Amino acid sequence: MRKKELAIDIVDDDVSLCRALARLLKVAGFRDIGQFHSAEDFLSMSGRRRPSLLILDLRLPGMSGMDLLGYIRSQGNRVPVILISSHDEELIHAQDTNYHPVSFLLKPFEEEDLLSIIRGIEPFDPSPPV
Repeated sequence: MRKKELAIDIVDDDVSLCRALARLLKVAGFRDIGQFHSAEDFLSMSGRRRPSLLILDLRLPGMSGMDLLGYIRSQGNRVPVILISSHDEELIHAQDTNYHPVSFLLKPFEEEDLLSIIRGIEPFDPSPPV
């Protein structure tokens, strides 16, 4: 799978940030971008979408981003995950887990930092679904 063919899902309750990230990724050449504003919204699509990369906010209403990542990993899914948060203590805590995110970004972050991380991710076959 080539990088531009990645199916990238963004899970963040900040609607404007989701839209901005989706625009950034589309301008960078990525075409299959999903936007979800809660963990529950993301899970409701789990049988229909198979992301090859997940950009996940840690602080979400309802189920937290960390709980969502734990659930994904408990299902045996190894989708690469970039964790984002505006709270650095949450990112520090997330580094101490066995959930193996590929990277962490503190909001606000530079667009190029995100794109650089994505370029460095090994292609991932998203089956089975999340």
